Amino acid sequence: MSAAERTGGTARPDSISGQLPGELTRFALVGALASCTHYVIALLSAGHITLYGANLLGYMAAVAISYFGHQRYSFRLAAQDISHSSQLPRFVLGSLSGLALSYLLLALARQVLDAPNWLALALAVGLVPVYAFLFNKRFVFRSAANQRGQES
Repeated sequence: MSAAERTGGTARPDSISGQLPGELTRFALVGALASCTHYVIALLSAGHITLYGANLLGYMAAVAISYFGHQRYSFRLAAQDISHSSQLPRFVLGSLSGLALSYLLLALARQVLDAPNWLALALAVGLVPVYAFLFNKRFVFRSAANQRGQES
């Protein structure tokens, strides 16, 4: 049975067949857009409020772009697979746990391995997106068809 047949003809190929290259590319594009938005909003706001407040505004905008961008574009969920009441809290949990992971990696690299700042940052910046992709794919933006397939 094809992916379209299992989901009543509404499935999008990447979300069912597991074609990772397309998902990874789209995930990276959404992430880049969210990061640029974070930076620009924080930079423009910093002239009017504290840097920390400006950073928070930029972060919140980036989270919104990431959530909707990954839901609709990166993982291409069909309308019937969208549930903000369950997906949004899991997305926020993934975002905050990614932030915590980046601080943990920085601390381990600097304090345990005595790595230079550039290497510590490279580890965090390189590994956290991998974690974020896997977390979002497996726990946040699974389609109903994918969930049924994993249960059987």
